[in-house]
Formats: sequence, structure tokens, C-alpha cells
Amino acid sequence: MRRISKWFIPVVVMSVLFTACTKDKEEVAPGPSMDAIEIGSGNNKIAYTGSDIHVEAQVTAPGNIASIQLTIQPVSGTGWKYDSVYTTGFAGLKNAEFHKHIVIPAETATGQYRLHLVVTDQKGMKKVFDSDIEIKTDPSLPTAIGFEVALGSAGTDLHLEADINAPNKIAKVEVEIHGKWEKTMSYTDAAMVGQSTYHLHKHINVSEAPAGHYHVHLNVIDQAGKQKEFETHFDKP
Repeated sequence: MRRISKWFIPVVVMSVLFTACTKDKEEVAPGPSMDAIEIGSGNNKIAYTGSDIHVEAQVTAPGNIASIQLTIQPVSGTGWKYDSVYTTGFAGLKNAEFHKHIVIPAETATGQYRLHLVVTDQKGMKKVFDSDIEIKTDPSLPTAIGFEVALGSAGTDLHLEADINAPNKIAKVEVEIHGKWEKTMSYTDAAMVGQSTYHLHKHINVSEAPAGHYHVHLNVIDQAGKQKEFETHFDKP
């Protein structure tokens, strides 16, 4: 009987330890990650007062997303600040595209700012991304007043309209649609190029786009090489 006990106890102990180790391995899941991060137009990390800066990232969270926090603070410590926590459209997902346009108030002081993006999963694990950005003022940048889109009743035609003003004169206008489907257009209409003001009015065929939520980006490029991007969105039922 003693021989059995001496043999049995070590086996039980080893079995318990092995089971515990196995459970530990099963419970450890990778934390969240961010890829394809873009801050500003073409990832230039520049924002302009009275305009907006877009922040984009592909988020992956095996433990499911709980929240995404975005903060912008002046390096000097005083001045305009931004702090927002996003959960709607993200919480519970393992993969998501984070794409936001943050409006920079016209009265914001120019200078260096620090952007902080944090993804937290439902297990409390975090992924942090930091970036320096610069806020500038440039009254000569193009503007697009009344930029709007509307989907036709048939769901195949997207109406786009905007009043463009470009002190350095218009060189080109680019339109990008993205969501479950993507399409990019570049316009150099003879009646538009070289003008400082122009009423843009286009109809875009979106018949191939599946139902879903879509972002529309309007990028106005002037003849000095300066550009400014504007964004709106629409839903296709």
C-alpha cells in the first residue's frame, strides 16, 4: 500500500501542475494592436486651425475591443485640448477601422501638440500609440463650403456638391469613397482648373457598392501644391 501511495502522489502532483500550466497558456491571449496608422493628410501629422485632422488606424483585438481613446494636448501644457473615448461601433469587435476627423477650433494656438491613441480590450490589455503633430494657420488653403452627398432613390447614383474656393487657384480635385467597397476619382475639368472659385457638381456611379456605411473624401489641390481634405458620409441600404 505504501508503494502505491509513494508512486501515486507524485503522479497526481505532476498532473495538477500540468493542468494548471495548460490553463494558464489557454487564458493568455494576445493584446490589441494597431496597424496602418495615419495622422493627417498623407500621414503628414499637420493640422490647420479652423479645419480638421483625420486619424485612422486598423485595430485588432483578439480579446475584443472595449474602447478606443483619443487625446490631443499641447506640448506647452496650456491651450486647446481634445479627449474622447469611443465605444459605439467598436465595443465587442475583434477587428475595426478607426477613422475620425477631429475639428481644430479656429482660435486654437499654433504649435506642437501630442496625440495619444489607446486601444483597450475587454480583458484590460492596452495598446498605446503616440505621435507629435503640428497645428498651423494658413488662410491660403482651399476651402469647400456646403460639401454634401446624397444617394439617389435607385441606390446607384451618388450626387456630390461643393463650392470650392482656392486663393492659389484650383489644380485638381480628388474624390475617394471607401467602406465595404472603394472607388477613387480625379477631376481636372477645363472649366475648373485655374479658377479661384468653382461650384463642383458630380454624379458618381455606386451601383457596384454593397449595402453599408461609406466615407467620402474630397481633396482639393491648388496650383501651389497645397491641399485640404474634407469628409462626409452616407449609408447605402
